[in-house]
Amino acid sequence: MNKILVISPTYNEAENIQSLIDSVLLKKDLSLLIIDDNSPDGTADIVMSNMKKNTNLHLINREQKLGLGTAYLEGFEWFLNSDNDFCVQMDSDFSHTFEDLEKLLKYRKTADLIIGSRYVQGGSTKGWSTFRRLLSKYANILSKTILNSDIRDLTGGFKILSRKVIAEILKSKPSSNGYTFQIEVNNLIEKKGFKIIEIPITFVERELGKSKMSNKIVVEAVKYLLTNIFKKS
Repeated sequence: MNKILVISPTYNEAENIQSLIDSVLLKKDLSLLIIDDNSPDGTADIVMSNMKKNTNLHLINREQKLGLGTAYLEGFEWFLNSDNDFCVQMDSDFSHTFEDLEKLLKYRKTADLIIGSRYVQGGSTKGWSTFRRLLSKYANILSKTILNSDIRDLTGGFKILSRKVIAEILKSKPSSNGYTFQIEVNNLIEKKGFKIIEIPITFVERELGKSKMSNKIVVEAVKYLLTNIFKKS
């Protein structure tokens, strides 16, 4: 049986973390690594309490808020030092559903990177405003055009990655830290020639807690895309 590590970065997710732990660890072949950025709401305390009774639950408790990209890179290092075969990136706020996780896991041996995609046939979003749907859709189109990518959901962060993909990511040292990290990593894996498939999912707007989207994240994405435009010129 393959061993699978789910990595989920957190910041102030006390309202969601217990349900995430319970849902993921229902499957015996899954373990869960939480990477918490010193959440003031006690997210890490809830994780540590659960660790006393579950050896498949792990925590990296960071001293300050350091961002999504560095959280995943720390998680990838942890993964490579473990005996897990596959790595899953999954949000902690249930925008990525457990039902879709089950669907993605069925394809884990068929590609190096499996992306849960909102923008292939059958993919969708739930609970988004018209403005947010259009913004996300056209941000993906713009990113695909600038980066000359065939990935439909280039900003997608619900993924399964093989060990060799994780090793390549760490070797390449991506520098983005917000949600641009997903664009940079997906583009990197594609350009390195790894096999990628996209599986339709439904991205669900969070019901509890506060979104981490900010103007800083948008600015970082714009800078990243502009840098790639200038590289071509």
